Amino acid sequence: MDKKLIKFVKTKFNEEQTAEIIKKYDIELEKMKSAEEVVLKKDQYKTAYNSILNRIALYKAFCLYKDRDTAIDYCRENFLESTEGFRKFIKFMTNGDNRTNLLKSLFFLALNSSVWDSEVTEYNSKRFKFNIHRCLYNDLCIKYDCKELAPMFCAGDYHVFGDMKRLKFYRSQTLGEGGEMCDFNFENNPKDVKPE
Repeated sequence: MDKKLIKFVKTKFNEEQTAEIIKKYDIELEKMKSAEEVVLKKDQYKTAYNSILNRIALYKAFCLYKDRDTAIDYCRENFLESTEGFRKFIKFMTNGDNRTNLLKSLFFLALNSSVWDSEVTEYNSKRFKFNIHRCLYNDLCIKYDCKELAPMFCAGDYHVFGDMKRLKFYRSQTLGEGGEMCDFNFENNPKDVKPE
């Protein structure tokens, strides 16, 4: 467990509990890393290691001392805090027409990852829409018996994309919340579009 995460844990638990949580976290993370390293593709493993398995291990460690709902709340708080830099980057990228178009292009490229199965349903100067039919975040939460944690990752999308300047983000469902897919819908924000 890194120093920043230890600092967070110490704000929620006493010293003895923190030591046990760190121990449980390290054991759970190592066990999952070893299991996934041999089955996941390289890009999947990188995402799993950096963004998913660590959150699952943290959740399981928090459950030593807290009920599931409280453990999820703590994980969500830490997760959203960790996405703050990316949220600011996305907001910056949507603060100008050229950067907004570049961001759309980067999204389009990222969809080629094996982390998810996706389909682009619309891509033009006004809208960018795609659907995710299989998501590694949701899959690993199910595999490690913590499906209740998956909506936290979905909330991260709203946190990161919900405050963009020239694009509006919305969706109707996510896999993590029991939907048949995750729909990502980005449209030019009407209040920021210049009249032609």
